[in-house]
Order: sequence, then structure tokens, then C-alpha cells
Amino acid sequence: MLNIQIPIEWLSSLSQEQQIAELNSEVRCRLGQSKIHGVGVIAVRDIKWGERCYCRPNMIPRFYNIPFGSLSKLFPEVKELVLQRWASVVNGSIFCSPNDDAHLLMFINHSTDPNYDVVSDTALKDIKKGEELFEDYRAMDNWEKVRPLKDNPWLDGG
Repeated sequence: MLNIQIPIEWLSSLSQEQQIAELNSEVRCRLGQSKIHGVGVIAVRDIKWGERCYCRPNMIPRFYNIPFGSLSKLFPEVKELVLQRWASVVNGSIFCSPNDDAHLLMFINHSTDPNYDVVSDTALKDIKKGEELFEDYRAMDNWEKVRPLKDNPWLDGG
């Protein structure tokens, strides 16, 4: 087993079946190519209005100890993310939740018609699998100091 050093409290204390259920329930998005600007956050499954998107990472990441042979119990899109990011799991390594190892929140693009609420980490409307998540940068105080329209024409319409 690959020796990844983490504080013991970061390792999930849930049973293997509970870890699988948690990952299948909570992993809902991934990084991907945005249709409007660079990298974006893409839904890996349908997310209903009001549901949590899990784009805000935990400040203390969660690590899981699920044997490689049991990864088949994960939803295919979740298993793919785990294998892409933690290939050493084939050798028995622990791995971090895909929600925590990439700070998805930092990659959510702007739209004047947002489908994601950054404050509550929830969907503002139904989001289909494969659809990009968007927030409205203008909801933040002083947003224009960071994202002036003249420097970011994609903010104007997208």
C-alpha cells in the first residue's frame, strides 16, 4: 500500500459501504472545458433545484479507504474521477474525495443567468448532467474591482 501521510482524523471512520454511499451521494460535479471561458465546473449527474452541489471543499479534506476491487460499487462517473486523480488506489492507497481535492468553487464561471448559489452551495434551478454551473459574480460586493467588464468581455453576456 502506498504510504500517504495524513492526520488520522482526515481518514473517514465510516464503514466501506457507508463511504461508497457517501461518495455516490455527494460527488456531483467535476472540472471540465467550459463552453464560454477556459475551465468550468460541469455536473456529472442531474442536480435538482435546491440540492447541494458540493462545490465548496471541506477545509479538512476527507480521505477514503475503499479497496480497488470495491470501486465498481461507485457510480461510473465517481469511479472515473477517483481513478483519474488517485491512480495509486490500484495498489491499495487511500484517496481524497473528488469534492475536496480540486477546489471546484474557484472554477465556476459567471453568467447573468446563474444556476448556482455560491453562498448556499445549491442549485438555483435544475442542472442537467453535462451542464456547466454558473454563478453571478456581480452578487459579490466590489466585484467590478476584480472582474471589470472592459477586461472580461465574456462577463457581459455569458
